[in-house]
Formats: sequence, C-alpha cells, structure tokens
Amino acid sequence: MTLAFDATRIDCFDALGGEILQVTFDTAPEDQDEDQRSTPYILISRNFEFSCSATIEWYDGYDYDGGAEIITLTLRRTRMTIHVDQKLDFEVTFHLPDKQFNKMTFFLRKMMGDRIYIAD
Repeated sequence: MTLAFDATRIDCFDALGGEILQVTFDTAPEDQDEDQRSTPYILISRNFEFSCSATIEWYDGYDYDGGAEIITLTLRRTRMTIHVDQKLDFEVTFHLPDKQFNKMTFFLRKMMGDRIYIAD
C-alpha cells in the first residue's frame, strides 16, 4: 500500500545543537489544532544521541502510526518516495523555493546517510 499526498507545508527542525533532526511534510494549515486533523502528514526524525537510524511517523487521514525504519528514500526536485520496513510506502509531492529545498535536502541527507538517493 502507498500513502500519497501533496505536502503544502514542509518544516525542518533541529534541537540540542543538531543532535535531533526532524522534517515534517504536512497537508494541514499551521494554525490547525492537531485534534482537528483529517489530512495526512509524515514526520521523519533522527536522534543522533543514540545509534539508531531515522524513523518515520505518519497520519494517513484515519489513523496515526509510526516507529517504522526507513529503508530507502528517493528525493527528486518535486517528489519524494520512501520505502519502510513495513508493508507501506510513501509518495509525497511538493513545491518549494530553492532555498527551502536545499535546507530540506541537507536535513534529509544528514538523517539518512547512505539510505538516500538524490535523483534528477
């Protein structure tokens, strides 16, 4: 099964001096309360304090889930596909200015290491 959506908002966060990195791909307005959510999102995070790989959590429009390990992530200029260790894939489209795309790419490369493929 594939969870596919067009992200209208992408945010990159770091905490503890870069020890924790997160990238969120969201479809909800920033001012919307989470308990009112009815549209999908994906949160990719990595905690470098511990020797674990990046993980993903999501809301598919019905239920929250997460904790899956990302096997591969393919990034294109307007699209990202993710394969995880469960029977679910993700395909997210987006439209970002160059500066924001470069920041997102930096975060994802740092979190994913050799599990990311940057495609043309």
